[in-house]
Amino acid sequence: MSFNSETYLQDQVRKQHEEPKASKHQLTLTGEPYDLDDALHTAIVHADITSLQRHVKQGDVTYEDIYKAYYNQVLRHKDAHAVISLNQAGIEEARARTYAEDHHPLYGIPVLVKDNINVAGMPTTAGAVFLGDFVPEEDAALISQLKETGAIVLGKTNLTEWANFMTTDSANGFSALGGQTKNPHGPFDVGGSSAGSGAALALQMSPVAIGTETAGSVIYPASQNGTVGLKPTLTVVSQDGIIPVAASHDTAGPMANTVTDCAYLFEGMTSLKPLTKEEKPDLRTFSFGFLEDDALKQVYRGEDEAILADFKKRLKATGAEVKTASVDSKAYALNIYDVLTYEFNAGVASFFASEPKEASLTEVVAFNEEDPENRACYGQDLMKAASENRFSAEEIGDTVQSNADTAKAALDEAFEEADLLVTISNYATTLYATSGYPALTIPGYRRESGEPVGVTLIGRAYSDFTLLHVGALIEELGLTTKG
Repeated sequence: MSFNSETYLQDQVRKQHEEPKASKHQLTLTGEPYDLDDALHTAIVHADITSLQRHVKQGDVTYEDIYKAYYNQVLRHKDAHAVISLNQAGIEEARARTYAEDHHPLYGIPVLVKDNINVAGMPTTAGAVFLGDFVPEEDAALISQLKETGAIVLGKTNLTEWANFMTTDSANGFSALGGQTKNPHGPFDVGGSSAGSGAALALQMSPVAIGTETAGSVIYPASQNGTVGLKPTLTVVSQDGIIPVAASHDTAGPMANTVTDCAYLFEGMTSLKPLTKEEKPDLRTFSFGFLEDDALKQVYRGEDEAILADFKKRLKATGAEVKTASVDSKAYALNIYDVLTYEFNAGVASFFASEPKEASLTEVVAFNEEDPENRACYGQDLMKAASENRFSAEEIGDTVQSNADTAKAALDEAFEEADLLVTISNYATTLYATSGYPALTIPGYRRESGEPVGVTLIGRAYSDFTLLHVGALIEELGLTTKG
């Protein structure tokens, strides 16, 4: 079943909004709101990072005020089930922060982190009852790097359980521990698996959040919740300390309410160097190839062609070169399922081999079968298939390499004609998931129903900061604000 088909989307709306399930193990956020003036609270949660730092510099607010405002905002909207847990110790970190000109823009800024990424001293659950008592002793590598900027972890966000490789019948944004994440914009699919990160941003629970993506799990929920999301080039963000699905595809990715804030967060997570001033040309120097392959058009929804046509017209008016582009149809039909099935089993075993809690998929499946109504609310056929592991490392290695070669060749050929490729939401997920190339979704458009939809740019390997630069220009010019 296509993730874009009307049948699929109607089924997701039914599960998420009309007949949502709940486990008896579902967690309730604890904590009392801090005393903070309402006007100050509102001003803080609607500000971007640059504005927040300016107000701290001017003495209008403190980092403690900022932390309190976002903490309170999470509690105000806890029924959205976007956040699983809050960092009660974060307020002390915020009190210790003082402004300095040479600090990174993330200094003193609260960050939400998807709950499959280790933060020392906080549970990392992947939304699963089996992992409810797992508290890692060390930060994931990207969290350690992020903390060096002075950023403060505010809490952990809900997700489609086990990053959406548990069951083919999943409800996006549902986990047994976190409950059902709701799309703040209305009765629409919240997307997944980084649903909590996307919804939290839409509700101004933090200026930035971290998601993870194997195949669409940052781009899709960012698009669905009207936020920015970057799926980075594979390997430029460390995988260490993240509960895996597939090492050949997995990456953490920054999400935010503005492209500039997304870039700030990415700077704090990656090994790549930001662009210099000289490396930031205007839009007129770029050519944009709009993907119009039949494989994509087959999953278009009613307004998609009109949205792309409008964006193309606006982009062309800036002086940018606009073209039609296509990629080899074979690149849309690659075998990802077998790869994920094998690598999930091996990856989970390897991850927990170095953690205090022992775990294997076989153990998780058996545990869930003791109380499926509360531990595997939508089933666990994917997890069971992965635990049975019918593939060899050699077979999967060959498939991974073949997929990557096919996708890279197809994209590289398209990049001979255009600097950046353009599509909608995560329609071209297979291309950048298997190639490892980066993609950026930019919000602004809405369908007639009010459902958000993002315009997505795909770039060459390691062009992540170029994508963010172009995205910031598009945002600044308001090229996606029609809707």
